[in-house]
Amino acid sequence: MDKNISELLFRSLGTHALKVLSLSQSELKLVVAPWDDLDNEALATFEVSEILYFEVTSGEVNAFAQLNLPWDIIRFDSQLVSGLIWEFGLCCDEAHLGFRAKVPDISFSCKTR
Repeated sequence: MDKNISELLFRSLGTHALKVLSLSQSELKLVVAPWDDLDNEALATFEVSEILYFEVTSGEVNAFAQLNLPWDIIRFDSQLVSGLIWEFGLCCDEAHLGFRAKVPDISFSCKTR
């Protein structure tokens, strides 16, 4: 991967929302889209080797977070760990997710209304 994951997914289209977060034993799927065009989606499918953390980011102890999507994406980082494995860190307004995976398969679609 010659670019940061956020450059690949966000395509210089401004601030983005996380619309879908799907996790199974072997893969993680994310659907993101610019806030000003939520139909202009990018789907990233990761073959996950390890989930490092998933944290709900509520400012108060024992408070319930608003977990209904979409979430505002604050940051999405990537760093090569070794060989083909990358470490990814997704920070949203409601949750933080860290995982190790290979470079994702990415596809783009623009739904018509």
